[in-house]
Amino acid sequence: MTTKWKEPEALGWNRAEVSALASDAVKELGFSPGQPIEPIVHQLGGKIVYGELIEDESDSGSIRIENGKFTINIPFNTSPLRDRFTIAHEIGHFVLHYLVQNKMNKKNITHLRAQRYGKDQPEIEANWFAAAFLMPSDTFRRVYQELGKDTLKVAEYFKVSPSAASVRAQSLGLS
Repeated sequence: MTTKWKEPEALGWNRAEVSALASDAVKELGFSPGQPIEPIVHQLGGKIVYGELIEDESDSGSIRIENGKFTINIPFNTSPLRDRFTIAHEIGHFVLHYLVQNKMNKKNITHLRAQRYGKDQPEIEANWFAAAFLMPSDTFRRVYQELGKDTLKVAEYFKVSPSAASVRAQSLGLS
């Protein structure tokens, strides 16, 4: 029997709504900026596999969800900071496009897979989630000011790439 993999369906939420959910998830999961993200994956019932990308999947990372359990696939050729954002992005797919779709939108999704590439709405929503999860807005604003708007230092504080910190500052209207 072949598995019927479903692709993520956009929630149609705006950045503020997705960010609010990510902030709630940070609090509920007890995550603090800069902490390792791998324990959060395990806490949610998932696992991370490095370097074992499945045929026809993105070489930037992916997630496969089967009946509430999930596997995040991370390539070997990316940096730890990039991997951290990718893991948060894939957690975003799990929360937004699996948990929320099933609970709030009364879907019956059992098998979902998402690949980290493209610019469709589910990918944008997962990016918003990842940014807000790793760099919560209130903390980011405070740290950004305290560190003199130095994106390299801010990135180091949150353990994200300078590019991710820069995009976050822009999205919050700080730069």
